[in-house]
Amino acid sequence: MLNKKSQWEFDYNLQIGVDDFKGIMLSIGISNNPTDFNELIPQIIQIEENIGELPKNTQISADNGYSTDENMEYLEEHQLDGYISSRKLSRKLKNINKIEKPYSKDNFTFNVEKNTYICPEGQILDKKGQYENGKKTVYWTNNCKYCLKKEKCAGKYRYKTITDYGNPSKIKMQRKMEEKWAQKIYKKRSKTVEWPFGNIKRNLKLTEFNTTGIKRTQTETKLIGISHNLKRIYKEINKNN
Repeated sequence: MLNKKSQWEFDYNLQIGVDDFKGIMLSIGISNNPTDFNELIPQIIQIEENIGELPKNTQISADNGYSTDENMEYLEEHQLDGYISSRKLSRKLKNINKIEKPYSKDNFTFNVEKNTYICPEGQILDKKGQYENGKKTVYWTNNCKYCLKKEKCAGKYRYKTITDYGNPSKIKMQRKMEEKWAQKIYKKRSKTVEWPFGNIKRNLKLTEFNTTGIKRTQTETKLIGISHNLKRIYKEINKNN
């Protein structure tokens, strides 16, 4: 698999689904796909195989690696309350481009109620059209020609154009994630999911697989999940005694 350093290595992409309430792993698996694009739906299916059908409006949080048209449509069709980050939101939460690129799209604020963007100078960019079967939405304003920061913002063009890509379900998710309340829910994800990875690596001291072949490694992965869950259950039992 091609890793993050663009180097080929014998590796697997570990996927887990974790309960926010007690930290129990509800799903665990591996794939040889270097990206997470196609991994969300299989994890949800596995969760439902393990604990039954998820109730309507169950909250599902995942990072921007899972932000695809297909995943957003799946969540909407199955009436699951998704909180999936976008690249823009991830950069915004990390304050990337805040100073270095003050007129990047990251620093334009979207008004959900009015379906407009507000630029760093306070100008309103209206929706001007949709293309490619609704998967491309364009926003701009003629007021750019009066702006003293036009050259820094729009460069050689007549006006600054903001373009959103994605099907209606994906755009709807992006709009929701612009809201502070949605971001607050999403921020729980790091505490919920990231610490089990730390537990696996540091406490269980499992930094590499001992088996080869995806079937055998899949079995080993499930044993890791069982080990993690047994420790969580044991801790909860002792807490209540």
